[in-house]
Amino acid sequence: MTFKTKSTFLACALAALPFLGSAAQSETAAPLLEAATPTSPTMTNCRQVMEGVQNRYNGYDSWRIVHMEITDETGAVKTRSISAAHRNSGINRHLRSFVHDPAELANVESYVRDSFTDGIPDKVWVHLPSADKIIDVKSEDLSQRLYGSDLAVGEMLIRQAKDYDCKMLGTGVYRGYPVYKIYVNPNTEDEVIRLGLRDGELWADTETFMPIYSSFNADAPNEQRVLETLDLRWVDGVFAPARYRVSTIKEGRVVSFSNFETEGERFNIGLPAEWFEFDDLGNPKSGFKDFRAEQPASH
Repeated sequence: MTFKTKSTFLACALAALPFLGSAAQSETAAPLLEAATPTSPTMTNCRQVMEGVQNRYNGYDSWRIVHMEITDETGAVKTRSISAAHRNSGINRHLRSFVHDPAELANVESYVRDSFTDGIPDKVWVHLPSADKIIDVKSEDLSQRLYGSDLAVGEMLIRQAKDYDCKMLGTGVYRGYPVYKIYVNPNTEDEVIRLGLRDGELWADTETFMPIYSSFNADAPNEQRVLETLDLRWVDGVFAPARYRVSTIKEGRVVSFSNFETEGERFNIGLPAEWFEFDDLGNPKSGFKDFRAEQPASH
């Protein structure tokens, strides 16, 4: 993510990504899991679909290591590796991350408040170990990129249905999964500024409301952002992607893309509450940076 004065150091957790797909697909495009048979009544109201997406949380808490591979407009490839976690507090979420590599970003930490409470804005705080300083990122503009990737900070937060107008486009099947297809458009300019994205399409699984594919017009002219996932699987009772990709398209051509791959992902394992408090950010005694989740026994 790039800031004019704070570029390349914001490490926000990649927990429960909003509007990011859930397509279970291998490199050969063959589904890894059979498509779900619809068991719920078919919705015809786009508002209900949006609220289903909004309210779909990936467990009470989660943890994983995320490996990032970023291919920029010149074809240059950069990599990053971070620990990322989230914890729910009622309807609100708290996100943590810690950078392991590359060396120039190592030990940078972040803490994010994803707020659904009126009057309490989303917030991002970043700890820079070299300066032993915490930077307060304003919630009004979360459109900057994560470590130079194609993913914006705001796209990691859950979008609230009330901030969008919508239209039902129908149902369909995408990569073997039944989906609702809806058109959404921010109803305030503040939301456009916050995310750097305008209108677009969202395709959500009809059973779980996990977004499978989305394509949004960026605030920049002739630019779109496409989000899709690969290799969906069940982890601790949660349907979650093992890999996902974010692409930037300009004038119909993919100019850059970022691949994200998770390692050791777990849900609902009782992470310590103090890891998701402001005072733990930059605390040398915190166990967050060294934590590794135990993997369940294979059957």
